[in-house]
Amino acid sequence: MKRRISLSVLSCLSLAICLAENNVAILQDTIAGKSVSLDEVVITGSRVPVPRDVIPVPISVVHRSTIEQSEETALLPVLMQQVPGLYVTSRGMAGYGVSGGAAGGINMRGFSGGSGQVLMLIDGHPQYATIYGHPVADAYIASDAQRVEVSHGAASILYGASAMGGAINIITRQAMEDGNKLSVRLMGGSYGTQRYALTDTYRNGRFSGVISGNYERTDGHRIHSDFGMWTGFAKLGYDLAEEWKVTGNVNIAKAKAQVPGQVSRPLLDGTTDVLRGMAGLSLENNYGKTRGAVNFYYNWGDHEINDGYYQGGTPRPYLFNSTDYMGGVNIYQAVNLFQGNTITGGFDVKLYGGDAYRDPVTEIYADNIKLHEVAGYVLAQQQSGKSMFEVGLRIEDHKLYGTEFIPQAGYSYRATEHTHVKFSFSKGFRSPNMRELYMYAPANENLLPERSYSYDITVMQKLLNNRMSMELTLYYIEGDNMIEVIDIGEGRMQNRNVGQFANKGIEF
Repeated sequence: MKRRISLSVLSCLSLAICLAENNVAILQDTIAGKSVSLDEVVITGSRVPVPRDVIPVPISVVHRSTIEQSEETALLPVLMQQVPGLYVTSRGMAGYGVSGGAAGGINMRGFSGGSGQVLMLIDGHPQYATIYGHPVADAYIASDAQRVEVSHGAASILYGASAMGGAINIITRQAMEDGNKLSVRLMGGSYGTQRYALTDTYRNGRFSGVISGNYERTDGHRIHSDFGMWTGFAKLGYDLAEEWKVTGNVNIAKAKAQVPGQVSRPLLDGTTDVLRGMAGLSLENNYGKTRGAVNFYYNWGDHEINDGYYQGGTPRPYLFNSTDYMGGVNIYQAVNLFQGNTITGGFDVKLYGGDAYRDPVTEIYADNIKLHEVAGYVLAQQQSGKSMFEVGLRIEDHKLYGTEFIPQAGYSYRATEHTHVKFSFSKGFRSPNMRELYMYAPANENLLPERSYSYDITVMQKLLNNRMSMELTLYYIEGDNMIEVIDIGEGRMQNRNVGQFANKGIEF
């Protein structure tokens, strides 16, 4: 067994100096002529709104105003600039691509999104390509996001597999004001780079809607590094009653990229053509003492990849093709039994699969694979005076490897009016993806999930009447069952659960 130990210390200090609309909600008392600061609430660490100051899990928030100011088409560059400890690789003037020569790799606390260890969510639903288990960076669009909440550390108790290093929850746009608002953006730059965007929001009484579209292209800074993408997003909501609301949304992204290869060894005919889509339907209820939702979702993808050839070689006779899907339902309900108490219970079902091939007759890597996971969880939170306690457990059952238990516990304490101290423990895990289970020579259907155990200490301090906030987190993460390719004899390589690790670091 190998033991890998790494120390990551962030070199940049992130001071959240922001206007009141970014950090706290302001309630204006028109009679007394005073303003009162209300703590910002988040939903990613609890399913239901909880003040960010008191929830034990460290969570970063990026607001709509910050996203708009960036003028980016892709969302990930904005998050990398705003979220401590989040790194995203890039490849050129625009776009990320997939497969060899791609970028958009996400890294948090030493965990890689490319390995399926950092989970991307849209409105709390998992979003990634199921064959290789990685997120597709070009599918996350800035104009579609109302805000983004990033949970640092293992978040598997609520979201299941792939949240070993954290979860990035993209909360989609909403029409916040009555009436119709149309915005258009046209931009151009070097190397034939162009960006076009249109967004329309509408609200009238019980009905609300958002529709948006984007187109981006570039010739690239090198020959054969072209990129082009168009996206569409629509979301409709209707208040059935004061306590009930139904929402439906769909988004689609089509991206084509050329892969130029190395400068010293250019690649010819290297291209990727990716189509990703997502649809969701949500029925929410809120009776004050209890609130919850039933959410249905379905994601799909279609990838066509030409790995190209080098000077002196010949074009490939077949292209790599893959299709994948993920669908499911998550149900949760939170109950306030008495003052300061919230108990949230939930049930998740996830179905996923796909196929992959070059020659559809003789070179099939994955043939209509179908897998499923079922889980139930409970999370109890209790606020008492200056303290908040949290404890929870998730039980996950997978078609192949059986049952996994995921505990979580936390405590936060308000030391002064503007100072909070938090402690949290959480377990994360990652299910083996279809490539590791079924594809290529190292495939091994007997793999177990990778596991991580995260310990965090966080100190939050507010200054200048809550207009400045500073946050420091110390973390230690250890794990085992990491999937690695090893030599099992006679020159044969196989995926095995053999790796261990320990990551420790500081986030400012």
